[in-house]
Amino acid sequence: MMRAALACLIVACSTLVASAACREDLIKADQDFATSRSALQASSSAPQPVKCAAYRRHVASLTQVSKVFARCDTSNNKAKNTAQTNSTLADFRRQMNDACKK
Repeated sequence: MMRAALACLIVACSTLVASAACREDLIKADQDFATSRSALQASSSAPQPVKCAAYRRHVASLTQVSKVFARCDTSNNKAKNTAQTNSTLADFRRQMNDACKK
């Protein structure tokens, strides 16, 4: 659910930005997010080191999304979008920490 909401948020924000640089950054963040999400899903039954690497890449992707949103979101919902992105990032960090315990 959160993954779908974040993907929708990326698309929504891409229509709100004025600068070409932000549009490009949002497109790249969306592509990186989709790639890392797919890799994370594919790693669900993989050995722990593979799963942890997928979680690290996904968390890094979400961190980049958060940075792009902070810089590029000019909508009236910026605070709400930021909170949602940060909440999703925190959830995945917890999941990563749980999955990668030694």
